[in-house]
Amino acid sequence: MYLLDPRTTVLIGGITSGLMAFVLTMLTRAAPLPVPGMRTWAIGAWLVFVALILLGLRDWITPLASVTLGNTALILASIVWLAGTRQHFSSPMRWTYWLVALVLAALALTWFVYGEKSFRVRLVIVAGLSAYINICHALVLLRTHRSEHSRKGIGVTLTASWLAVLGLVYFLRMLHASVLSQGDIGLLTQDIVQIVYTGSFTICDLMLVIGFATMASDYVRAMVEEQAMRDPLTGIFNRQALVKYLERELAQGIRGNHAFSVVMLDVDHFKKINDKYGHPVGDQVLIQLCRRLESLIRPYDVLARYGGEEFFIVMPGTPLPAALLAAQRILVDAVRVSNSSLPDFTISMGVAEWRPTDVSIAALISRADIALYQAKENGRNRIETSGMCVEETAAAG
Repeated sequence: MYLLDPRTTVLIGGITSGLMAFVLTMLTRAAPLPVPGMRTWAIGAWLVFVALILLGLRDWITPLASVTLGNTALILASIVWLAGTRQHFSSPMRWTYWLVALVLAALALTWFVYGEKSFRVRLVIVAGLSAYINICHALVLLRTHRSEHSRKGIGVTLTASWLAVLGLVYFLRMLHASVLSQGDIGLLTQDIVQIVYTGSFTICDLMLVIGFATMASDYVRAMVEEQAMRDPLTGIFNRQALVKYLERELAQGIRGNHAFSVVMLDVDHFKKINDKYGHPVGDQVLIQLCRRLESLIRPYDVLARYGGEEFFIVMPGTPLPAALLAAQRILVDAVRVSNSSLPDFTISMGVAEWRPTDVSIAALISRADIALYQAKENGRNRIETSGMCVEETAAAG
């Protein structure tokens, strides 16, 4: 006699799954930020709870409720969890494909309960389809692991690992049922194979719920960190993020003597815009300017708000002559905003290239700031740097 029989294992797993589903539901409501897919994961956890309770009550309730509905709910839970993960990573879900497979499986299970009774065939259907879904789910996670927020925690790795383990458990059980005769074995038979099988998928299901909760926690933490590095008005990086990025560029420059340049710019006579049109209009000028700047810089350049109407552009791998050419284009095109209701404005720019003598970012920022001050002093709407200047007017270009 074994210490735990399959029925006890499944029912305990069902009760525990219900508790975990409740926790996941509460986390969905209590999360400081909405987590994509979290509500769907919670639905999947509740489906596991229902499935395991129905499966554990076999021989006490009708086969339709226990076998057909229980196994269908278990398969559906895997599909819903996959849908939650795709929502989490903004990836489309092929619902038609999976729902057709689910309906066909439910019909087949019903037939092999009431028509040609066969536990072996039912096991092959449920274990085979579940193995396929979970392996597909693990692959989705591995493919999306490159995303920024998923790299900042262990949630994706934990969940993908347990999905792979669960997929392997289902596959091995399907293989065992396909190759070897099952005799009089049923789901709740006190057989070592069934005890290992039911215990394994129960543990894996519980660990998956923990994995989803961890992924949600990783997401919230990453998004909070991201928001802390963003300017709330314009959405671009703030001064704190700029300093961190410049420190990294400085370290790379010192190690490998890699050239990079910075551009410091601000809106000319911005106080007059605020005084004449009001601060909401001034805010819109800054927002529209940032949108234009984002479209004009390269994908790997960094745009940040330094303070007030001052902005910073970091151009990695860019020597001064190339930075000046880019700044000339920005000077003309950045002020051509799409919102015709906003007042015309100009910008001034100071450009500086990192030098090996710049042992701190303060020295580089200071030189860019001095160049910007010179542009202001020399009439605005222009670019300046040490020993060089470029004048542009609104009619240029």
